[in-house]
Amino acid sequence: MNLVTLVVIVSGTIALGFVGWCLASSPWQRTFLVGTLSGLSIYSGIGAAYPEIPWVYMVYYFGFLTAVIFGYKFFCVCFQGLSRRVGRLRPILFAKVDTAPLWGGVIWLYLILHLVPLIYPEFRLHLLFSPPSPDLTSVFASRWIGNEAGLVQKLLEYAKLLTAPFFYVALFRYRIRVGRLIFTLAAPLYLEYLSRSYVGRGHVLVVLGLVWLALWTYQPRKRPMFLLIGAASLPAILVASYVYGVVRIGGTVGNVDVWQASVEILESETSFPRKVGMPLIEGGYQVDFENYAKWVLTLPVPKIITGEIEGARVNYEISELVLGVGPGQKGWYVVLPGLVAESIYIYGPYLFWIHGVFVAFWAALLARIVERTPELLFLAAYTALQFTYILNRGGISAVLPVLTNEFILFYCVILMALLRLIPGQLRMSWQPEFQDRIPE
Repeated sequence: MNLVTLVVIVSGTIALGFVGWCLASSPWQRTFLVGTLSGLSIYSGIGAAYPEIPWVYMVYYFGFLTAVIFGYKFFCVCFQGLSRRVGRLRPILFAKVDTAPLWGGVIWLYLILHLVPLIYPEFRLHLLFSPPSPDLTSVFASRWIGNEAGLVQKLLEYAKLLTAPFFYVALFRYRIRVGRLIFTLAAPLYLEYLSRSYVGRGHVLVVLGLVWLALWTYQPRKRPMFLLIGAASLPAILVASYVYGVVRIGGTVGNVDVWQASVEILESETSFPRKVGMPLIEGGYQVDFENYAKWVLTLPVPKIITGEIEGARVNYEISELVLGVGPGQKGWYVVLPGLVAESIYIYGPYLFWIHGVFVAFWAALLARIVERTPELLFLAAYTALQFTYILNRGGISAVLPVLTNEFILFYCVILMALLRLIPGQLRMSWQPEFQDRIPE
């Protein structure tokens, strides 16, 4: 790596990040912003220090970074009123997360929805005790052989999707009971793995992040110990990621050199600009913006009703352009360009910063929704991790379906409460005495 470029990237990111930190006005605003910038520096920034990367990429990187920071501040100001109003909904919607049977039922419902695919359409409960080996190859192949899921399976998947935000809200009742929290988070992950013979490493990292957050938040005296444990666990996490990456495509692993495995994983996670980003930029490729806009605007539409709606699939298109072969063909797989190169692919070399503003819009919206309600701890953490890791690694097509499709019922509940459509005595909570309890 070019050491001078690396120093410029790291120091410039820290300096701009500090500006963003000062502009943010609440802990969750800072968490969302710092998470987004941290992921951006790893997946789109550090790679600029590879010798093959021209200096112009660094200009794009810092332009994108600046757009995210100041766009984030702008939208946080725009959503200030929304933040106050959602904060006043706490007595209506979330005050009894700890004790209400309904919230316990949400957790059970979510677990049952993950269990059903092991019962229908094929009875496979025996897999609970004899899990299959991970098989990413079959997962990819199944996408192109035309075996469409039945209506019942689609409805179950959609129900699972809509239930997810409420599941993360309900986890608040286990914030101190760490053993139960770990089991409740691991169970759907394990069931998902059994159903598909595969689960992404990102999902595992999100679960680990949520557990670590609970420990950090509710055991403040042990925070130095948690930092040491996290640092000491990093090599093990890197090695496990390396081993899983080999095994999931049918490979075998012998004696693993910890240093070599760690270096390979770090190199693969920071080299997106070199391997995919710059070839994409230098090739002058650009998305069909009409198809991209169609994809964005129709994301919330339930596809079980309308069927698949044609539109741009950014990661698939980029993979086809870079690899020279299409989905389903031999040698094709999903390659990842990083968020900066993706922004140029979507908006071009002059308007790429719009992508940063778009990301900032979503981050500010979600930060403002969760920041005044302590019961949204795990939902807030789950969302922040989407921006930190999933967005920066997988791009907008990895995170936007979560923020729209998965959260759409949650948004509807919030909207109904804001419009005072929640019936009965709950309307009493709109009286001024409740409003006075919400900090400004």
